[in-house]
Amino acid sequence: MLEICDVRIKKIDKGDFLCYASICIDDKLIIDGIKLLQGKNGRYILMPIRKVNGNNKKRNFAYPTNNGTREQLLELISEAYDNQ
Repeated sequence: MLEICDVRIKKIDKGDFLCYASICIDDKLIIDGIKLLQGKNGRYILMPIRKVNGNNKKRNFAYPTNNGTREQLLELISEAYDNQ
C-alpha cells in the first residue's frame, strides 16, 4: 500500500468529469492531473497523459502497477471529492 500523505481536489463537475486530483506520496512525490470521472458502472480514475514527440499519440507517464493500488487511489480521491 502507498503512503498517501495528501489528496487535493479541483472540482470541475462537467458532465461525467468530476474533478482533477493531485496526490502526495510519502511526502516525497506529487502526481498531478489525475481525473475522477463518473461512468455507468461507478467512478473511475484516469492517470495523467502527455503527447509523445509532438504527434497525436498520448501516453500515461505515471500509473498504478496493480489493481489494488488503483482501487486505493480511487477510494482516496473519491473520499476527498465527496468531503469537499
